[in-house]
Amino acid sequence: TGLPSLDCVLLGSGADGHCASLYPGSAQVVVSPGCDRACLEAEGKGGVTLSIDAISSARTVLLSAAKPEQAAMVRKCLGWSNAERNTGMPAGMVTCAYGAQVEWLLTDASAVELPAL
Repeated sequence: TGLPSLDCVLLGSGADGHCASLYPGSAQVVVSPGCDRACLEAEGKGGVTLSIDAISSARTVLLSAAKPEQAAMVRKCLGWSNAERNTGMPAGMVTCAYGAQVEWLLTDASAVELPAL
């Protein structure tokens, strides 16, 4: 991708599907895939955030979701086809497409809507 490759990116997530100050439907999320920029202005935060592409270029990405109210978001991020293009669910847009190993850190409460393995 031409982007710097970080060793590890650790992200929290929100029940609305946001991560890394990338909020559902925001300009940063809409432009982020394919933007070839590592940093973007964090909308409404007065700082910067990593782009989806920069996050997905890391060697390892750890996404955490521990709360019961995140269960539906976890199901949508992990279970929907084309989740990587769903700008309404930025956490689901983080993929291993650029070689990242993406792992979700879940609790029983946040994984309750996932199918049994």
